[in-house]
Amino acid sequence: MPTSSHSSATGTTMIKLLLLLLCLLQYVTAQASNTTTTPLELECRPFGECEPCPSDALHEPFCQPFGNRRLMHCSPNRPPPSPEPIPTWYPYPTSIPSNPATQGETPAWQSCGRIPAQERADFYEFLACNLFFAAVALAVALVRSKRVEARQARRLAARIGLVRGSGIDSR
Repeated sequence: MPTSSHSSATGTTMIKLLLLLLCLLQYVTAQASNTTTTPLELECRPFGECEPCPSDALHEPFCQPFGNRRLMHCSPNRPPPSPEPIPTWYPYPTSIPSNPATQGETPAWQSCGRIPAQERADFYEFLACNLFFAAVALAVALVRSKRVEARQARRLAARIGLVRGSGIDSR
């Protein structure tokens, strides 16, 4: 009996391996069939300049990482239509047919980098704020040093007794 249980376990294992191989074969053939058919690719062209994203769209992927976006016009990537042959029996054609307008365009957003004009304005704003803080700090330092000098002069005058009758204001 041990041989029959051993052979049934081996048979079950073989069936499992066969099923696994069939699944892998099906997966590979599905992948191969997908690669033979080319998916519809889109060709996108920028339309306009980079602009800051509105506050309600800052979490969108096209607003990352700098918070700017650019409008894109996307259309299916098709070969350009071949021009109609000019009949040879017309020596001078009166009009050459132009390419028809591209139809089926889809608007989309693209993430774009920093906007140089905005970065320059932000830099100048940063410089102006730093200059303002430096000017305020310098003014406070000058006023404080004058007060300290005046206080020290009053103390010195009080020590040597020049406060009364000398004409020095003790404010």
